[in-house]
Amino acid sequence: MATPSGRLTISDLIRFPRPGGLGPQQISFLEDGQVAYLLPRENSTTLDLWRHDGQVARCWALAPEAGSYSLEEELHRERLRFAWDGITSYQTAGGTLLAFAGSGAWVQTAGEELRRLTETDGASGHLLLKDGQQIVFCRAGEVHLLRLSDGQLTTLTAGAQEGVSHGVAEFAAQEELGRQEGFWVSPDLKWLAFTEVDERHIPLFPIVHQGDSVFTEWHRYPFVGAKNAKVRLGIVPLAGGRVRWQELPAGSEYLARAVWTPHGELAFLVIDRPQRQMAWHLLDPESGAVRLLFEESGLPWLNLPQALTFLPQGGFLTTSERSGFRHLYLGQMDGSLRQLTDGPWMVTALAGISQDGDQAFISHSADGGLDLQLSAVSLSGGERRQLTKGPGRHHCALSPDGRRFVDSHDDPSHPPIVHLHATSATTAATVLHHDRLADAASLNLTPPQLVSIPAADGRPLWATLYRPPTARAGSLYPLVVAAYSGPHAQMVSRSWDLTANLMSQYLAQEGFFVLTVDGRGSFGRGVAHEAPIDRAFGTVELEDQVAAVRWACANEPIDPARVGIHGWSYGGFITLTALLKAPDVFRAGVAGAPVTDFRHYDTAYTERYMGTDLDNHGGYEAAALPPLADRLEGELMIIHGMVDENVHFRHTARMQDALIAVGKGVELVILPASRHSVRRPELRRLVAEKTVSFFRRTLSVPR
Repeated sequence: MATPSGRLTISDLIRFPRPGGLGPQQISFLEDGQVAYLLPRENSTTLDLWRHDGQVARCWALAPEAGSYSLEEELHRERLRFAWDGITSYQTAGGTLLAFAGSGAWVQTAGEELRRLTETDGASGHLLLKDGQQIVFCRAGEVHLLRLSDGQLTTLTAGAQEGVSHGVAEFAAQEELGRQEGFWVSPDLKWLAFTEVDERHIPLFPIVHQGDSVFTEWHRYPFVGAKNAKVRLGIVPLAGGRVRWQELPAGSEYLARAVWTPHGELAFLVIDRPQRQMAWHLLDPESGAVRLLFEESGLPWLNLPQALTFLPQGGFLTTSERSGFRHLYLGQMDGSLRQLTDGPWMVTALAGISQDGDQAFISHSADGGLDLQLSAVSLSGGERRQLTKGPGRHHCALSPDGRRFVDSHDDPSHPPIVHLHATSATTAATVLHHDRLADAASLNLTPPQLVSIPAADGRPLWATLYRPPTARAGSLYPLVVAAYSGPHAQMVSRSWDLTANLMSQYLAQEGFFVLTVDGRGSFGRGVAHEAPIDRAFGTVELEDQVAAVRWACANEPIDPARVGIHGWSYGGFITLTALLKAPDVFRAGVAGAPVTDFRHYDTAYTERYMGTDLDNHGGYEAAALPPLADRLEGELMIIHGMVDENVHFRHTARMQDALIAVGKGVELVILPASRHSVRRPELRRLVAEKTVSFFRRTLSVPR
């Protein structure tokens, strides 16, 4: 990774995967008990499919030459923030493998080689049914069923047109609600439930490409306060037939989740527009009858749970934050709920249930949110039993019978080490992956220090501090704050990601202190920790960044006159906010793809935290940055992709126009062909070089 001198280079900063990133991805258990996963080739972004029988790992399918990505696949990768190539995902059922590479699907049945599934070219949202013989997919706004044995194709929906589609999740669902799918097949393979999305009433927004090829993408983008897509559910026999339509219940704005019950009803979750009320309903596909299962309300907003998990003996499992922290609940079909876990920690995911349905396995936070562990919980009550050992982050995949799990464990000193365990802990673990050459010591990387910093209101905040390795007593050094600070994100944990953050490591190597803090409003520590940003973006987040800087200057050899800040997306917003609202603290900043006025961002994200401009005009006015352009005193660089369809380039254009109007100079780095994620290596190099040179110059660090 580093040069013979042990020093990082700019080339190291832009390399993908990052150090320690060559381990298994998307781990799952196969029907025969083997473990499947995607594994990167050495020094490559290409993923191949592997499987492990508990003793030996074998390559199952090499990634085919897949060609370029279609526009639909490119946008899908943006929604997922996915950067790998090769086989990007896979499904297995009934002895059939369905793999995805490039913009195509590839299939392998017993005794066959992997072959391109040309029958679904141009499609998205493929689902391999549990019989391994049929595939449901979307193309040209309709849902289709392909029978693999003879290639018979059945179109199950009709009526798609410009602005109307079937079986495809709308932008808000994909980007903000965590729902990528737009159709669901019943367990008995009898019914297909799907969404109809009508966006014809949403004005088209242009994304103009101005590189070698000049063309315009048109997106129906739901801006704050404006209309969302109209969504309704359709139910149709999988064999084909008449569609039964179901409007969302009154007061519902978003369809957030859907899952079939073992008894053939469709359970679906709807939420209101302010996202303070949600309700699970059950739909009978035979009669069309809908009944309420249970509902929930909460302030300041509701964070969405996973889909319900139904139990073999009846009832279901769900999670809720009604206690102030997300915990596990056992529900009955009459809608009653009983809390199974409790305490100042959070259930982050329901990993699975035991074969007899007596135990649930949960991923949960520990040690104030810094760690992630896996535990077993008895549904009849009692203390949870922790299955994972050691501090750090344990990302686990559970076998369908609940008897084994794969644990990908990392901490600041070690990248992920992957083991196969028994949940009973009666057998020794099997190592599936361990790169013994990729740890902090062998890579000459120093893990940052985890520290607790008092917030502006005294609440303890977790932070990381990177120190210059050559810091000398009696000298003062510049500080750079690496910020995100937005809701629903956690930047600080006891993880390898902190050590492998090579931009922070590089800046420390070059003589900077680097600080990252999860202020109030960030995710992972319960409702009370998130709530202070309610209807007030750009307030307490900035207060906590300022408090962290003052703490660092009081406790480390840092020059308070040489403080910078940088961040991307919400981090870009908080960077601009810091320079404009706290110019006495922050001298320089690099804002990447910043939101400069949240009235020009999307509905589902922004209204969750800010309401609308109609009911919170003061909050939006206070968070808007172009009107504050005349407050700029320090040095500013803005970096933005011109074809960013998430945070539109319009945000930066308006900010630049406002700065010009008041005679303020600013460095603007335009990436003409980049979206919100900067993917091309040459663009990542440019961003890294510009950022480093900017802080060297503005914070007076000699070369």
